Amino acid sequence: MKSLVRPNIRKLRPYVCARNLYQEGILLDANENAFADDTQALNRYPDPESKKLRTALAVYAGVKTENIFAGVGSDEIIDLLIRIFAAPREEIIVLEPTYGMYQVVAQINDVKLKPCLLTENFQPDLRKIRKCISPKTKMLFCASPNSPTGNLLNPSDLKKLCAIFPGIIVIDEAYIEFSSQPSFAENLRRFKNLVILRTLSKAWGLAGIRVGYCIANPLIIEYLMKIKPPYNMNSVSASLAEKALKNKENLAELRQKMMQERTRLSHELKKLGATVFPSEANFLLVKIPSASSIIKKLAEDFTIIVRDFSSRPLLKDCFRVTVGTREENRAFIQSLTTFL
Repeated sequence: MKSLVRPNIRKLRPYVCARNLYQEGILLDANENAFADDTQALNRYPDPESKKLRTALAVYAGVKTENIFAGVGSDEIIDLLIRIFAAPREEIIVLEPTYGMYQVVAQINDVKLKPCLLTENFQPDLRKIRKCISPKTKMLFCASPNSPTGNLLNPSDLKKLCAIFPGIIVIDEAYIEFSSQPSFAENLRRFKNLVILRTLSKAWGLAGIRVGYCIANPLIIEYLMKIKPPYNMNSVSASLAEKALKNKENLAELRQKMMQERTRLSHELKKLGATVFPSEANFLLVKIPSASSIIKKLAEDFTIIVRDFSSRPLLKDCFRVTVGTREENRAFIQSLTTFL
């Protein structure tokens, strides 16, 4: 695994912040404001290793704390992983169509992105992927359930991919709690080059606190801890996340409500003649003629906002609609009916 890490990262001596050394006592070492209201300890820097949060996430994910890294949403983790494994002008493969931030972060880090199209059924094409791999290829990013398509990637294909790929494979499971199938994280012991991305933004309903995490080999976690900003996870977000993770019943209730509405919304869209793709997430990929113009009119005439993907490969005339509340979905269908 160490041979996959960039040489400058292997040699890096991480910044040692005050709270790495001491977290208790009369703290006069970090130039914090001792005169501020400290009833919630917000005048103090948070735990730089987010130990309590990582432990709570580990319990939830069924792994050890050493397998967990907590970040400011999944986006921070994507950036850190690319910095660790892909040097400028090296390459990452992205299975398209998928989440757009992989491409953005690659460009920011001056890393070449090689898109590799999924099949017409939105599944990995192993033959195409093999052809995309070169000596400069360091990472591969994909999502399952995928966004914007909504489907799970075939687990047997993912296993084959992990076995043949020479670098790091990152599988983004932002929507896994909505899925009918288990997480691919159960394969982490078998594949040391595997990283699973997760978030509290979707099923947990906590997009505003920006907490994401990844599950990976302890060595990968060690390097993430090495290069992250000193206090990347603030204490307010960590505390709210820890509280939420104690209430799995709420997660199950939210999931059930969403699934009922997803079924109803899909049925209503099909009644209008739209093509609705199967979904394992909290959204639907929908295909209608002249999608872009209709989406624009929905926003301008009814202030109903859905996401246009009609310019992306394999997604001509397609848009993505999040499953909203019963009232929101009803308003969307009524408005869409005026155009269809």
